[in-house]
Amino acid sequence: MSGSPTDWTSGERVFAPPSGTVDVDWLVPAVLERCDGTHPAQARSALVIAWSAVRDGETPPRHDDLGRVAAEVVEAARRAFRG
Repeated sequence: MSGSPTDWTSGERVFAPPSGTVDVDWLVPAVLERCDGTHPAQARSALVIAWSAVRDGETPPRHDDLGRVAAEVVEAARRAFRG
């Protein structure tokens, strides 16, 4: 990926991840929309932590707004894409 995670509008990431997978880079804009002042790298890091917890059968951390939003976004993606 070139540039930043929000470069998707240029066309290279038009479609969602394949069913059965979760691509945290694809989820970054969903976190940015809900967490004002968050940088893409922060959103991606929170998503990686949340997804790793879910994948390991644990509850994602929700200690702050960013962690809570990342956990909610990952859960929604997991349900939608059966990741």
